[in-house]
Amino acid sequence: MLSERQKIVVVDDVYDEIKPFLSALWKKGISCIYFDGQPKNLPSSPFSGVRIIFLDIVLGTEGTSAKNKAAPAANIVKHIVGDKPSPYFIVFWTKHTELIDEVLRYLDLDNISPVGHLKLFKKPQSNDNIKTTDEILNEMDSKFNELGVFDYMLTWENIVEKAAYNFSTTLFSSLSQKGNQTDWSNQVATLMGTLALAYTEKNSLNNNSDDICNAFLMMTDSFKDNLQQTIKTYNLTYTSPLSEEPIDQEYKAKINTSLFLDNNPVKKPAFGSVFIEKQSVSHIQEALLKSIFPNNEKPENIDIIGMIVTPACDISHKKYLHNDKECYRVLYGVFFPIPDNNVLSKYLVPEWIEKKKVKLIDELKRKGSEKDYIDIVNKHFHNVSLSQALLMAGPFWYCNKNQAYLIIFHFGSLASIWLDEKDIPDFVFTIKEPLAFDIQSKLANHANRLGNSLLQ
Repeated sequence: MLSERQKIVVVDDVYDEIKPFLSALWKKGISCIYFDGQPKNLPSSPFSGVRIIFLDIVLGTEGTSAKNKAAPAANIVKHIVGDKPSPYFIVFWTKHTELIDEVLRYLDLDNISPVGHLKLFKKPQSNDNIKTTDEILNEMDSKFNELGVFDYMLTWENIVEKAAYNFSTTLFSSLSQKGNQTDWSNQVATLMGTLALAYTEKNSLNNNSDDICNAFLMMTDSFKDNLQQTIKTYNLTYTSPLSEEPIDQEYKAKINTSLFLDNNPVKKPAFGSVFIEKQSVSHIQEALLKSIFPNNEKPENIDIIGMIVTPACDISHKKYLHNDKECYRVLYGVFFPIPDNNVLSKYLVPEWIEKKKVKLIDELKRKGSEKDYIDIVNKHFHNVSLSQALLMAGPFWYCNKNQAYLIIFHFGSLASIWLDEKDIPDFVFTIKEPLAFDIQSKLANHANRLGNSLLQ
């Protein structure tokens, strides 16, 4: 497999005009992809992760109207980044700067606008190509500084890429490259096999693709620390202040989903995999609803979910197998849509607590107390509203319903389930390791708590 790097794309129908600039980029070690703008030469499918496009607007459309120049250019951008692009920046490399707004208008109509753009008037290249390229890159840096956070995103991606290359180079350079190519290949095979065995703590390999996967997972575990250390020692430039503004619930749900959920779970059970319980388990449903929602009023469209909490190492070592059946530990909970976090109290807070809170706030208002005291009361009652046996996570954005959802697990619902291959449920998402480990840790603490032996 060849390296896939598609972050910078250059589009110009006259290669001789752009060649000096491309050569200067290559001499600086900056890789890029070049297209002449002809439909037959464009990628068969959009690229993922394009960040910068150098775009000539008039691409074989000389002598036509402004619309017939701008529309094809916008369509080429769409062909490169797709219908739902990640954030990208356009450097308009053209003699026809009057067409830029028209191109941007077409991109806006398709909801694929860039996060920013820069106008560069195409002028004859001088012999000093490096200097010309430096001027262009300096202008881009200035523009990125204005955007601020876009530069942060590029910095993060560059750090990850460099850290990965450094880690990989260090690891594989530990092998001697002396001798013939076969010797080195054999050494790499031995290294990867050793990593796979270390990850699974086995004495023999599976002789299939699982070995490669386990070796990569072992490398990834070590790489995480390497990446963190790289970030701590990286010379970061502070170009734009961060914000403490509140985030709208929909965006917060989507951010949480990006950070903590994987919406493309593997088909087989894994630590953190979540399924919707569709079978008739009325006793579980009744117990969960009664324990989680103490009031008569309950949210609509509640699903009972189960999360696989069998440790990943047990699954790797196949310790879940008993008498040719698969046994998994499952933590149950509820999964339901929420229009607003403010409505949760009527579902989760016992009525007597809610009445006590309202009474105390009314007394504070009559005394003319400041709003800060009222906020403290609200915060206090919010903190005591959930039982220690419950863990609330979210909001998350549930793509299947296009709505914000909340998860509440009940630690008292931990159970073992036995599965045949035909009984394995469809997993709707996987909770990523940071949150899954947090849930697992709190579950263990709850199981080991002192409980009623601790006197009040």
